[in-house]
Amino acid sequence: MLSDDEYLRFGRQLLLADWGERGQQALAEKCVAIIGVGGLGVPALVNLAGAGVGRLRLIDADTVSLSNLPRQWLYQPQQQGLAKVRAAKAWAEVHNPALRVEAVVAMADDASLPSLLEGVDLVLDCTDNLDARHCINRHCVALGLPLVTAAAVGWQGQLQLVDGQGACFACFSPPSETLTPKSCREAGVAGPVLTAVAGMQALIAIRCLLGLTVPVDQVQRFDAHTLSWRSFGLTRQPQCSVCGEPQ
Repeated sequence: MLSDDEYLRFGRQLLLADWGERGQQALAEKCVAIIGVGGLGVPALVNLAGAGVGRLRLIDADTVSLSNLPRQWLYQPQQQGLAKVRAAKAWAEVHNPALRVEAVVAMADDASLPSLLEGVDLVLDCTDNLDARHCINRHCVALGLPLVTAAAVGWQGQLQLVDGQGACFACFSPPSETLTPKSCREAGVAGPVLTAVAGMQALIAIRCLLGLTVPVDQVQRFDAHTLSWRSFGLTRQPQCSVCGEPQ
């Protein structure tokens, strides 16, 4: 049973027919790993913490800098130099003391990910480089973990659910491609684009955790020039180096 405080806190979402008390209790038992607590990770964290996901594992090796503050609004000027995951953990625990938040100062790589993903129900890839996305995709596919991977640069963003059944991130963006997209440091980024994409990323995660239907084999793209979302179909590639048939 939910407590009186929980009914008051979560009352608006409890009214949703496909959420309700049972869904709220289910969320409280879930663990989500957020890899990268920057421009995407901060708004994703706010949404998941606000929804009442019981356990959050925050993974990032970066520290707070002055250039983060326009987009990563959990952080304060006096926190410059502090590990982002520790600053984000402090915010989340003040926001809702019932949350269990782990702060892991680490890079997501082949050596660390097997242990970092232990006990996790779903992963949000909020990193800002292509190599990390491919690495996270490989490990989530191997472990059978649902993954919501996202990216944003300039005035555009995109995201994809990898559920282990359909196309993975490598089907959409093969690791063998020689074209490397520009990063936010090179091309810039509009803060609200990150918020829009991360909000959708968190929404997909919540629906997955509640056991609700989420479209798969799609890439969702947001264009802030036209203020529009578009959906592109994907097909699992038999020759994919990650999820394809063994050659």
